[in-house]
Amino acid sequence: MRTAKLKSVDARAEYCRVLCEKQVKSSPMVNETFWRLAWAEGVGACIWHALNVKRDAFNSEMFRTYIEQPLRAQTAHALILKQANSSMLQHMRESGIPCITLRGQSLAETMYDPPASRPQTDMDLLVCEEDIPAAKQVAVQSGFEPVEHHPLLFLRDGVLLDLHADPLDMERIHAWEHITPLRTQDFFDHTEQGERAGGLMLLVHPRVNLPYLCFHAMKHSFERLIWLWDIALLARKVQEQHQWDAVLEGIRGYRLERPCFYALSYAHAHLGAPVPEHLLEKIRPTMDWRERALFSRFMHHESIPFLAERLFARMMPDFRHRLAFWRETIIPREEVRRQIAGEGCVQCQFIRKRLKQLLKLFWTLGREAWAILRLPG
Repeated sequence: MRTAKLKSVDARAEYCRVLCEKQVKSSPMVNETFWRLAWAEGVGACIWHALNVKRDAFNSEMFRTYIEQPLRAQTAHALILKQANSSMLQHMRESGIPCITLRGQSLAETMYDPPASRPQTDMDLLVCEEDIPAAKQVAVQSGFEPVEHHPLLFLRDGVLLDLHADPLDMERIHAWEHITPLRTQDFFDHTEQGERAGGLMLLVHPRVNLPYLCFHAMKHSFERLIWLWDIALLARKVQEQHQWDAVLEGIRGYRLERPCFYALSYAHAHLGAPVPEHLLEKIRPTMDWRERALFSRFMHHESIPFLAERLFARMMPDFRHRLAFWRETIIPREEVRRQIAGEGCVQCQFIRKRLKQLLKLFWTLGREAWAILRLPG
């Protein structure tokens, strides 16, 4: 277990060096574990394009299995999503529904070359709450079918469409509303129209988009390097367009200093993001010794279990709200329990999955406490 974790940490550090075009070792290029973990981190295609090595450097079976096949699959799926996204945006415009493409498709079209090097699992479209019924109707008329237990998720020929009335998904955990005042209207208030994905697309200003991407990455405990690479690339664009003052205003206004400090510190230290030192100092959160240990592990490329929950709890305004957050996180509302349970008996499946997660959490906290007690002095 420990060896596997060290391999993962070392691999992420190597991916950072490749993405920053620094000198890398030659051996990982022909190592199956290197490529398998790269695809899991979401940066497989980016690594391949950055290395710019010839196929002859690999044996044919390894190249076909660990590079060619996943690269072809990702490219094909990206092209399918691009066409579907362009079509949906057009249908939304024709129906008079303002719509913003979030995350994957938008980032791929604006910051990646080629766009297909940015992996995408679904289409995330943000619409205002009052437009949700009409947007769902447009989705159904476009051939998408509702997914059971997920009122805003639709499926058509392997393409997932995820409608959002709230970019932070606060309908899942209501306690998140106490973390930040960032809301849907902020996105629509800070957009400009551009031509992307084969059609017109509303592009969100970095003042909103950068804090949002940091929040989203932290919500998933920074589990995939691609989310941090997104942030590093956007930071480069912010630097080129001299927008750091606006971004700082957004970070402070939305009270997202903690996720932005984590994400931008990592992007600056390991991914070549030109983040001003004075900005990091201005958004540095107050940390006790436990959080300083978590931050140090994160900065050393470690994937930390339940990091999101632990940091979100610290962002709550007081102890009462922290308790409410943990209660809702552990035992969510009925509709969320159905989504977690999946197939079969909702109560049985949910309890089984939640018990496994709680056991993992207690095991993780116990190991961390034991490691701290064993420190010299």
